[in-house]
Amino acid sequence: MGYARNISKGFVLLLLACFLLVVVSKRARTPRCPASCTCTKDNALCESARLIPRSFPTDVMSLSFVKSGFSEIPKESFIHTPALHLLLFTANTFDSINEDAFLGLPHLEYLFIENNQIKSISPYAFQGLKTLVHLSLAYNNLETLPKDVFRGMETLTKVDLRGNQFMCDCKLKWLVEWMVHTNATV
Repeated sequence: MGYARNISKGFVLLLLACFLLVVVSKRARTPRCPASCTCTKDNALCESARLIPRSFPTDVMSLSFVKSGFSEIPKESFIHTPALHLLLFTANTFDSINEDAFLGLPHLEYLFIENNQIKSISPYAFQGLKTLVHLSLAYNNLETLPKDVFRGMETLTKVDLRGNQFMCDCKLKWLVEWMVHTNATV
């Protein structure tokens, strides 16, 4: 009987060790708030960041970059933050948005890219943003937009382009035609 008791104690200890190992490994995998950011349960604010961090806590639904020093939004910058609903960039120094920059954001509804230095946007920068409702590109240095930049964004209801110095030429003819056929307010 003493032998059976030792086996059951050993089994309980083994189960407890396995449970603790699972808990510790799950905690280790949960990304922490990046050093250049301040995070709450579901929000992250990054001020003066030099780069876009590669990971955020998994529950972050709102992410803001203010006065940051990166020069572009690279491809797949937010692939590890699929829960985002709102993404804001304001008063940053980047001047371009690359192809597939926002890939992997299936729930993003609001994208504000305002008061930055943007001169160019890839035609495929917003590819995959099928749930986007509001897009603001206000007060940047845009002179033109690539044709079909809004392709596949059927849920888009508001596009804000104020404060840009668009060159009124044949390259923007598509935008006028798009405005006539879209449900979005520009």
